[in-house]
Order: sequence, then structure tokens, then C-alpha cells
Amino acid sequence: MNFYGTLCGAFVNGIREILAHKMRSLLSMSGIILGVAALVAMVSIVQGMVGQFKGFIEMQGGIEKITISTESLPKEQEHLQDSAPGLTMKDVEAIRKLVPSVSHISPEVSVRSTSVSRNGREFNTRVTGTMSDWLVINKRSVQKGRFLSDVDEITRAKVCVLGSLVADEIFEPNENPIGQAVKVGGEWFTVVGVLNEYQIGGGPGGRDKKRGPGRWMNGGCYIPIHTAMTNYTSNDKLSALYVRISSSEQLYDTIPQLDRVMLQAHGGFQDYSISTNEEMLAEFKKTESSFMISLGGVAFISLFIGGIGIMNVMLAAINERIREIGVRKAVGARGSDIFLQFLVETALVSSIGGLIGLGFSLGITSVVSHVMAGSRMGGGIATMTVSPTVMLAGFAFSVGIGVLSGVYPALRASRLDPIEALRYE
Repeated sequence: MNFYGTLCGAFVNGIREILAHKMRSLLSMSGIILGVAALVAMVSIVQGMVGQFKGFIEMQGGIEKITISTESLPKEQEHLQDSAPGLTMKDVEAIRKLVPSVSHISPEVSVRSTSVSRNGREFNTRVTGTMSDWLVINKRSVQKGRFLSDVDEITRAKVCVLGSLVADEIFEPNENPIGQAVKVGGEWFTVVGVLNEYQIGGGPGGRDKKRGPGRWMNGGCYIPIHTAMTNYTSNDKLSALYVRISSSEQLYDTIPQLDRVMLQAHGGFQDYSISTNEEMLAEFKKTESSFMISLGGVAFISLFIGGIGIMNVMLAAINERIREIGVRKAVGARGSDIFLQFLVETALVSSIGGLIGLGFSLGITSVVSHVMAGSRMGGGIATMTVSPTVMLAGFAFSVGIGVLSGVYPALRASRLDPIEALRYE
């Protein structure tokens, strides 16, 4: 009989043995099932978390965005806190003149969380004073009308741009908000634009639009920064300053330039901090590596234990089938044929266990994705899916563990003396 015939015969015999001892086979598979399910689900969940965080970074303006925020003075300058200038429009001018890699700059004044109302309909949201570059820096677009312009800034116009959620809440479904007057914290403003609806979880707003990241991204009321200073804060202090560089490759050169310019503009006071989204991403990648190592270790231990379980079951099966092995050898079966028979049987057990484990991993990933999508924190920014590559790797790993676990039992079976085997009771 040729090799392929022997292999097919071993495959058929393996299926018969599994069907004849269903419970024993299922118990021997259990470790492989749990190991593959843990491995594939773990990788898919971590990949989903990474995709979710990258989506969050994009929501925040991408890698090219740099944030300059107000910070308490360092310990050696604490006694001079009252003299610190804080962020002002002078910083905007200094950066524009002295940092050529900055393509856009957007100062912000956070007014407060207040109500935007019209005709008895009211919605509480944040009000932000900003400039025209805000749109580019934050990678947003306008759904209706336009965004704030330089003319609005110069004339201190009382105009506003609403988030899509705000517009939906205070206007009728078929009503055009553009040109309409709304009351923003007691002051009347004319709506000149509505921002695009930020898609959360792969579909239009729905319930996700009103919660978590959806509420934040689709809320907000934006007014010219000098209008905000004149009507609300009565000073020239900025809440934050955002800049966008032309290319992410300029990031590490731009940060020290910004630091020097800011330090000079502030007369040596370090009352500011400079941060980037890239730093956030780097920190998250460290967390991702920790997750992979810890959860991967758990999955590997489960697979290892599953392999030991298969080995034990196969050794027990050999003891039950010693006379069968003796008969096969007596009628001409070679040691390699016996070896192949038991190795194929082991591979079948681990393969079936791997397939069941893949099914469990799909269920686990689906449940976790659903929970994350429904949570206030997750918001469904990214959907967790099991990639074919991960499934193939998990299945291959299970088969590999099974085959390795079956080598010793198969060798032991192939080396049995046929005469002693036939005498075995």
C-alpha cells in the first residue's frame, strides 16, 4: 500500500475512534479548545483595542496635531506663579513667525458648558471660542453652511457653528439651521454652519450619537475667539493652543522649536506643556505589548496543558489497543504504518478541537465587541473582528501542539513487539 493509501486509512480509522469514544475525545480536546479560543480572542480583542485607539487619535486630529496647554510652574519657579503670563494670542503670533513647520494654528477659549436654545428647545453643550484653522487641525468638515472665517474674527461677529447633535436637538428635522438665531448662554448668535456628523460604530449616530465619544464629537458650539473673550471671559487668556505640522516626519524637530519660542515669549516662565497624539499612541502600544505577553502566556499555557491531555489520552488508548496493534503487525503492518495511524488520530483530535475553539473565539469576540460598543467608554469607535490570518494562525498552532503531543504515543505504539502485543490481555 502506498503512502497516500496508508494516510487515508489512518484518517478513516482516526474518525472511527473519535466517534466510538466521543466523551473521551471531547475531554482530550478541551485544553486545545480553551487554548485556541483564548489565543484567537485575545489577539482579536487587542487588535480591536488598537484600532479603537487609533480611531480615537484620528478623532483628536491625528499624529500631526500638537497641543500646548496651560501648566503649573515647575517647583523652582512656583513662587513666581502670579507673574506667569499664561497662554495668550501673543503666543499665536510668535509661533506663526518663528516656527515654519507649523501649517495651521488654532487657539481656544473654553467658555463653559452652557445651554444653546431656540423656540423653547434647549441643549446643554460646551461653548468654545476658536479660529478658522480649527477645522483643518481637527480633521473635521462642515455639513451645512460654513465654518468661522477671518472676517468673523476681525469684526467680533456673533456667529456660531453647531455640532450636528446640537442642531438636531434644537431645530426641527426638516428645518435649515443656517441663518437662524440661537441663544447661547443668554447671548443671541446667528448660525452660519453645522459640522459633519461624526460616524460612530460604522453607522449614522443613532443612540451612539448621544453618548460617549458620539456626544462629545457631535456636540459643541463654536464662536469666534475674540467674540468669546469680549462676551464671556473678559480677558485675553487662552485655554489651549493647537498647532498642526505639515508632515509627521517634522514632529520631533518642531517640538523643541515650539518649546524655545514659547519659553522666549513667556520670559522664561515654563507655565505651559507641549504634548502630542504620538506620545499617547506610544504609551498605548506599551500597554498593548503588556496585554499580548500576559494574555498570550495564558493562552499558551492552556494549549500546553491541552497537549499534555491529548498525550495522556492517546497513551491510555494505546494500552486499550495493544492486541489490535499486534494483529495489524502480524498481518504485515509496518512500524511506520502504526506510527502514522496514531499520529493522524492525534492530529484529528487537535484539529477538531482547534475548529471548535475558533467557534468559541468568534463568540467571545462578538460579546466583547457588543459590550464595548454599548459602553459609554467604548462608544463603538471600532468593531472588533477576527481576521482570517489570526484564525489560521490559531488553528495551525493547535494542530502543531496536537502533532507534537502525539509523537511519543505514536512512537511507543509503533515499537511494540507484535508477539508480546498478541499475548497481552
